Amino acid sequence: MSAALPAVVVLPRPIPRSSLPIVSSIAGPAPGERWTSCALDHLHWGSNGGAGILFRHAPADVEPRYLLALRSRWVDEPATWGIPGGAIRDGETAEDAARRETIEEVGQLPAHRVVDELVQDCGGGWPFHFFLADVDSQFDAYSQRETDATGWFTLAQLRDLPLHPGARRWLDEREEARGPSRGHTSQ
Repeated sequence: MSAALPAVVVLPRPIPRSSLPIVSSIAGPAPGERWTSCALDHLHWGSNGGAGILFRHAPADVEPRYLLALRSRWVDEPATWGIPGGAIRDGETAEDAARRETIEEVGQLPAHRVVDELVQDCGGGWPFHFFLADVDSQFDAYSQRETDATGWFTLAQLRDLPLHPGARRWLDEREEARGPSRGHTSQ
């Protein structure tokens, strides 16, 4: 059994923020990366919807942990914990967008196995694609431009965090599907 990382991990950035290129200030955002409103008049980032990867480390002998990123003050829903993700660009698949956004937000894309895809709709036609991906070990995720911290959390710990509304909805729906039991499962 390997030692678990602390619940919240804030690691030094591999590249200082000031050294990162700010493409949007030079050429503007990529096609598809813009604010849009859905049929319910909610404002969303991404005219084609959004996508992200929820990493899960689920060894047989301990409760699974999920990697979340603390959203910076520069993005929508700041100071909330959510999965690394963002806008789907024009011509990009949801899974390709999830990979790109994960690298942008946590600095790397570890070896993983996508085990499920959930598409959330805000009720107004704007989709967000959650890709649940298993990893063999917890990895160091670095805070990047849109992320202030990263952390690995159990489901019990997630309940007490200020979650992004989409992450809160995923957790609520997951717990509702599991029923009253709070025992260990591998999903």
